[in-house]
Amino acid sequence: MTTSDEPPGTGEVASLEAAVRRHIAALEASPLVNGKARPLLEDVAHRCLDLPLPDALRQVARVHLLDEATQGASLHRLLMDSKVVDERGSRLVPDGVRDYLAACHRVRQRPDGPTLLHPLRKFLRPENDWPWQDSGTELFQVALWWDKAESAMRKRLTVLLSPKHRDPNVHFVAELLHRGLISADDLRDRTVEILREHLAQEDREAGRWRATVCTLDLLAPEQTADALEELAQSRSRTASSLRRFDAVGELTDRDPVRGERALRLLAESLSGDRRERLEVARMIRLRDTDLGDRAFRCLANAQDMGDLRVEAAVLMGDLVLCAELTGGERAISDPARLRLLTWLADADEAAAVAAAERFADTATLETTLVVIAKAVRNLAPDVALRIADGAAWPVRRTISEPVRLVAVHLIGELVPARRFPEFERFYREAKDEATRLKAASHIVELGGPVITLADFAADPKASRERRLLAARRVAKVDRNRGGRLLVGIAKGYKPTDLEQLSVLREAHALAPSPAANALEDIARDGRRPVSFRLRTVELGIFDKTKALGLLEHIATTTREKEGARTAARKVLGMDQDAGEKLMARLANKFTSDPAFRLSLAREAGARGKTVLYQLGLHTSAIELRLEAGTALLDVDRKLAAEVFNKIVKTRRGGEIRIRAACELPDKQALEALHHIAGDQDHEDVLFAAGVRAMEINAQRGKQILRDLAESRRVSPRTREKIRKVLAR
Repeated sequence: MTTSDEPPGTGEVASLEAAVRRHIAALEASPLVNGKARPLLEDVAHRCLDLPLPDALRQVARVHLLDEATQGASLHRLLMDSKVVDERGSRLVPDGVRDYLAACHRVRQRPDGPTLLHPLRKFLRPENDWPWQDSGTELFQVALWWDKAESAMRKRLTVLLSPKHRDPNVHFVAELLHRGLISADDLRDRTVEILREHLAQEDREAGRWRATVCTLDLLAPEQTADALEELAQSRSRTASSLRRFDAVGELTDRDPVRGERALRLLAESLSGDRRERLEVARMIRLRDTDLGDRAFRCLANAQDMGDLRVEAAVLMGDLVLCAELTGGERAISDPARLRLLTWLADADEAAAVAAAERFADTATLETTLVVIAKAVRNLAPDVALRIADGAAWPVRRTISEPVRLVAVHLIGELVPARRFPEFERFYREAKDEATRLKAASHIVELGGPVITLADFAADPKASRERRLLAARRVAKVDRNRGGRLLVGIAKGYKPTDLEQLSVLREAHALAPSPAANALEDIARDGRRPVSFRLRTVELGIFDKTKALGLLEHIATTTREKEGARTAARKVLGMDQDAGEKLMARLANKFTSDPAFRLSLAREAGARGKTVLYQLGLHTSAIELRLEAGTALLDVDRKLAAEVFNKIVKTRRGGEIRIRAACELPDKQALEALHHIAGDQDHEDVLFAAGVRAMEINAQRGKQILRDLAESRRVSPRTREKIRKVLAR
């Protein structure tokens, strides 16, 4: 635009243009502006959209004035002296002149309106937030282009009002229309329609909703009140009560009579989210106590409010309603009704007791009866007792045994004389094992007799784990009785279950005699594995004499060879003499296994020589005979010599014969080797006997070898070997 351009003659644009012309008149006389006051001011305003005023002035000074950097400061002083900027020198005055001049600058560049190829192609681009960054400037651009490019402007405004972009861009169009920057009734009607639609949207964010109310009020204040009243009176079940309350508040600010009427209707027809309805009822009560109580009553009587009905009733404080909801309303959960009963007990004890009895008849959860009884026990013990009796010994309903047990416990607290009889009765009638144990345990814990708990521990039909638990609890009161119960439980284990021994050891600490007898029976039970029987002795509860006797019994009565030897070795470790006797007995017992007999006889010491001698003479395996003879050397060398000589004389005994001969004294050994060399056997054995004889007596040995070489029993190969030995 130029100074000769004529802006609209009325309205905001005309007012701003007049202010601009006053600024120009004040600046024209200065040589600094060089007769270009308007273009200079427009450029300054446009640059101020992105920069602070001092920075914008420095840039403008370089473009429009001299090259000296000081001209920017001079221009700043000129604008301040001419009242173009405010006293602080930070912005153009009056308000709006910056945006207007910036718009004039852009319009000066494109007098016929923007095009797609022009840098202003982003003009009126839809945004996601309102207000836009440069919305003030763009408002004036539309106004200045409207006469020459109305069609283009309408197209762009139509895009802003399209379903895809109207939120929040409808506010820009509304601002244009409200400020009179354009004149278009069709756009006004469409904008109002869109704003009313936005106003009715329940999911609209609160800040945007209030902005919509304000914008609609600017364009069509008479329609704003109608739209708010329509929203406030919405009877849709899903309508947001909070949004309706907001509408009532806005309506009241504009029309108090209509607002009061809408508030009354809202109090009687709250809708939407249940928690939100309750909150709005509180807010209504802050405005009008009577209407708030009416809202609370409506909510307390509304089935769809569920447990929140209790909160509504409490907030209203109506004792009659609270008692009614507590006692007979099945639609409310038991926990919520219990909260209401607690509140009622603080407010009116008599009403609470009466409601509690009705509540007990209509409760849906089996645990509720006990909680009700506990709630009124201090207010009315007789009522609490009746309710507890109904829970402990139900007639018309089924109640689980754990809950019944709690009720029995409460009966005992209310009437101490009934405490133990009630628990014993419950113990006899109950089917659930865990609950029966708890009942029996409670008797003992409360100082009663242990007979019921002992009865449970002795019950073979009960689980072993719970019987053990019961027996241990009995032992805390009666050690001997508890120990005997543990012994009885231990007898039920499988013959190979090591846990049995652990239980008996525990029992021995409580009742030594019966536990020891049970362990002795296990040790003497030949049907059990030897390892298990031995563990009873290893527990260390028997004295030495008893332990030796049990170990000997185990060793002599089992058919397990290794188990018998293990038992005998334990005896040997405790008593050398008794152990050797036992080893000898076992050696005579297991006759079918010569090798095992040999090992037992060796551990029997001197008492095993008879078995060793028999094995050395008569066992078919020559290797075992040699081992028996070798073992005899430690206890009876004479008998050992007999065994060795018997082996030496065994034809075709092989190398074993030589080993037996070598165990004899040298003189007897030479005779034995001479016998072997002249006997029947493999020629290598005969040769080896001669060589071994040479090692004892060279002369005698050589003679044995010469005799062997002359014998026809050896091959030329062996003769050659003899020759080489003799030639050494």
